[in-house]
Amino acid sequence: MVSNIVKGHKGIMDLDLDLVPKGFWKEAIKQHNQDIIEYNIEQDKLPERLRYENTVLKAKKLYEIDQKAAEKRKNLKLIDQEKRMNIYNEKRII
Repeated sequence: MVSNIVKGHKGIMDLDLDLVPKGFWKEAIKQHNQDIIEYNIEQDKLPERLRYENTVLKAKKLYEIDQKAAEKRKNLKLIDQEKRMNIYNEKRII
């Protein structure tokens, strides 16, 4: 199956050509590439602290780190709970 998706760039989403009539594909791709060029120009004009990679991507990375930490805490809690249950069950048997 051939993919009719033209990759985006950072703040520019991918272009799905399945949603565009076939006669307009060339024009849509040209406009998509022009949007990416304009986006990069606009990003270069912004102060570094306001650029996409320093705002959205930074927040996304922080979210992913937080998710990993939450998963680790959850696993540690489950292990600790299992240890307690084993101790409890051993005492009940005696």
